[in-house]
Amino acid sequence: MIEEIGQEQDSQKKIQKLQNELHQLRVNNQTIWSLLVQIGNRLQRSSTSIKTAVSSLLDYEIFWDATTQHEFLQAIDNSTDELSNLIVLATLAFRSQAKTLEIETEPNIIQEILATLQKTIAKNNRDLQLVVNHPSEGKPILVDHQYLSVALGLLAEVIISEDKSVTQLSMQATESTESWHLQIDNLNMALVTIIHHFLERSNNIAAIVNQILPENALKLMTACRILHLQNIKICQQDTTKNLSSLCLIIPVVTNNILIE
Repeated sequence: MIEEIGQEQDSQKKIQKLQNELHQLRVNNQTIWSLLVQIGNRLQRSSTSIKTAVSSLLDYEIFWDATTQHEFLQAIDNSTDELSNLIVLATLAFRSQAKTLEIETEPNIIQEILATLQKTIAKNNRDLQLVVNHPSEGKPILVDHQYLSVALGLLAEVIISEDKSVTQLSMQATESTESWHLQIDNLNMALVTIIHHFLERSNNIAAIVNQILPENALKLMTACRILHLQNIKICQQDTTKNLSSLCLIIPVVTNNILIE
């Protein structure tokens, strides 16, 4: 009899745990869809801006001077860039949550990925400098080159957007026996805490998603999901040694075996 009661209590605990997990999943899904709806609204506004500017330029009954024409064209250019970026972000976010990202991990050179990241940031953010320090050689990392570059780029975009005072990002890559550590220094401590939350407790994003801009929340959620799928983790000592730094552990390949 006592054994039956114990088994029933265990069953009830398991049922309660499953119910809690299901509730959390529903809350997260609602949060994600809310973010996507907000991104959709921005897509609509950008599309409307483009349509308005083009219609104005095509109006033969109005003569626009060169300065005004340039302003219209600049508005079209900016809105087109925003439209393109938001579409890419929404697609990545949807695919990452639907688990349809085609991530293929293979040996890659971390120096090459960081060089790609530098070029991308220099192209998209002319007022920001990315300083990267790393050894000239080292073990290859087991990642998807394209998606790791995308995830790091999204992280950089969030950092820049959330902290307008940032003019320089510093990254330090160091090699250990079993991994590479990639550390980003001099960050906003509150933002570091949020990134940690996304990476370490990805099943509870609703609790912190309102602490940053909707677009940045979607970027962080997507970046952290991509990092998670490549077995990239947070350095545990990062939270105690330097609260303004973010440190990622990237697995390496040794004798074609993944070391975690």
